[in-house]
Amino acid sequence: MDSGRVFYAGLLQTLTRVMGSAKGYLHDHGPQVALLASRLGRELGLDDVQRSELVFAAVLSDLGMVGLAEDAWENPVLVLPDDVRARVERHPQRSEERVRKIPHLAHLAPLVRHHHEWWDGNGYPDRLRGGDIPLGARVLRLADTVVALGGPRPFRGALSRAEIAETVTAGLGGEFGPEVARAFLALDRADAVPRFSREAFSRALFDAAEHLLPSAVSPLSNNQLLTIVANLIDAKDPYTGGHSRRVAMLAVAVADELRLDADLRSHLWAVGYLHDLGKVAVPLRVLAKTSGLSTEELALIRAHPGDGARILQEVEPLQQLTTGVRHHHERWDGRGYPDGLSGHRIPLIAQVIAVCDAYDAMTSRRAYRDSLDPEFARCEVERQSGRQFGPTVAEAFLAVPGETLERIQGMRPPAIADFREPVQALRRIDPRWLGPSPVGMA
Repeated sequence: MDSGRVFYAGLLQTLTRVMGSAKGYLHDHGPQVALLASRLGRELGLDDVQRSELVFAAVLSDLGMVGLAEDAWENPVLVLPDDVRARVERHPQRSEERVRKIPHLAHLAPLVRHHHEWWDGNGYPDRLRGGDIPLGARVLRLADTVVALGGPRPFRGALSRAEIAETVTAGLGGEFGPEVARAFLALDRADAVPRFSREAFSRALFDAAEHLLPSAVSPLSNNQLLTIVANLIDAKDPYTGGHSRRVAMLAVAVADELRLDADLRSHLWAVGYLHDLGKVAVPLRVLAKTSGLSTEELALIRAHPGDGARILQEVEPLQQLTTGVRHHHERWDGRGYPDGLSGHRIPLIAQVIAVCDAYDAMTSRRAYRDSLDPEFARCEVERQSGRQFGPTVAEAFLAVPGETLERIQGMRPPAIADFREPVQALRRIDPRWLGPSPVGMA
C-alpha cells in the first residue's frame, strides 16, 4: 500500500479510536460491528468490494454520536428520556452528513443513514421497510444489535450466545431481514461468528482500504479526512470550534518563520489537527464548566495529551505524530505536563504546537471567559518566552505577520485551501525531528 493510502487508512483507524475513547457504549463497538458485518457479507455471497464497504460503513455509522448525547453515556439510566432519545435518533443523519464529506467513501452514506431501519418499518430515520432498505444496511442493523447485546448495559448484563441467538430468531422478519438473520444463525450454529481482536480489525481495515481506496491517495484527500477527525474533536466543546484547524495553520506559519522543510511543515500540519485527540475522552461537563475545576476534573484535563498519544501509538501509520501530541503541554521551565520536560528536552514539534495552541486558546471564547484581544495574546507569548515557551519558537511566532494571524483567526474550513501548498507531503520524515530540538533550532 502506498504511503498516501497508508496514512489515509491510519486516519480512518484513528476515527474508530476517537469514538472508542468516548465515555459510554461506543468503546470498540464500531470495530466489532465491522468484523461481524464482513463475515455476514461473506456468508451472503458478497464480493470483496461489498464486504469492504461494510467494514468502512460500520466504522463510520456512529460518527454522529460524538458530542450528541454525552449526558446519557456519562449518567446511564434504565430508560432514556424522550429528549435524549430524540437526540440519539438523529445520529444516522449526522453520520451520513459527515460521511458524504469523506473522499472516496461518500458513496457509503446510504448504508450509514439506514443502519437503524427495521425490516418491518419500525426503525429510523426514514421508516423504510423490507427490500427498500439497502442490503448492506440490513447487515449493519443485525451486526450492530448483536454486538450491543453482547455487551453490558445499565439495565442488564451481557447476553449469552444462546440468548443472542434467541433474540435474532425472534427478530427475524421484524427488526432483521430474514436472509441476514438466517445467515447469522447459520454462523452461530457453526461456531463461526468472529471473535474480536484489535489485530483482526486492523487487518480488516487495511484490506478494505486496498479494495476501496485509489492506488494513490492525494494529500488533499488526507487533508479533508484530517478535517473530519478535527471536527469530531472540536464537537466535544462548543467553545473551541475550528481550534484544531487554526492551530495547524498557525503551526505552518511558525514553521515558515523557522525555515523548516516541507516534510516538517506537513508533520506540524497533521499534529496541529490531532493535538487534542485525547479530549474526546474528557467529559463535556468538564470541558464546558464555567467555574473552577476540582482536583479530579483538572486531572481529567491533564490526561488528554497522554490519552491522545496512546490512541496514535496504536495506529502504526500515525505513530510518528505521537511525540508532538504527547508533549504539547510541556513548558520550557519544566512545569508542564504530562512528563515535566524542560528546555531542549521538549521536541521542536511540541514547542511549536504549544505556542500556537496557547495563542488560539487566548483569542477564542471559552466557557469561563470571553476571547482575549489578539495584541494582549501576543504580549503574553513574549512575556512567557523562556518560561512557558521555547525562546526561539516564541520569537518565530512573534515574527508571523499580523495580517496572517488575523486571516487564520477569521478562517472557516473552505479557506484551508490557502494552506495546501506547504503541506503536500504527509509522509514519514527524518526521525531526528521527533526527538529533542536539533542544534540551532531551539
